[in-house]
Amino acid sequence: MTRAERLERLRFGLITRRDELRSRAGGRSQATRTTSSAVGDAADIAQYNESSDLNTHLIAMKADELSEIEHALAKFFEDEYGVCEVTGKSIPIARLEAMPLTRFSVDAQREAEEKTALWS
Repeated sequence: MTRAERLERLRFGLITRRDELRSRAGGRSQATRTTSSAVGDAADIAQYNESSDLNTHLIAMKADELSEIEHALAKFFEDEYGVCEVTGKSIPIARLEAMPLTRFSVDAQREAEEKTALWS
């Protein structure tokens, strides 16, 4: 299979995942509205609050993922998907298949992580 064919398969997978996240987001907002009116004793309220915090965190993670997918799909449109945003070199297809949302080559990612570690 050629690189172009493998990239097309990745693009299709990203579109599928994007559509899945979008459809789940629509259903989740309705479910959140119906459960937010639940009332109970202190334990029920504590459990609801903990569940609500977890749901909020998961929704934020999915929103971040959706944003990254949109960015990757825009890169496809610009014919720049699979190109490292730091070095401008092609990212190996194996890395893209393992991490379709990656923006960086292994070397550029490692360098960024080392700089982050220095600041921590």
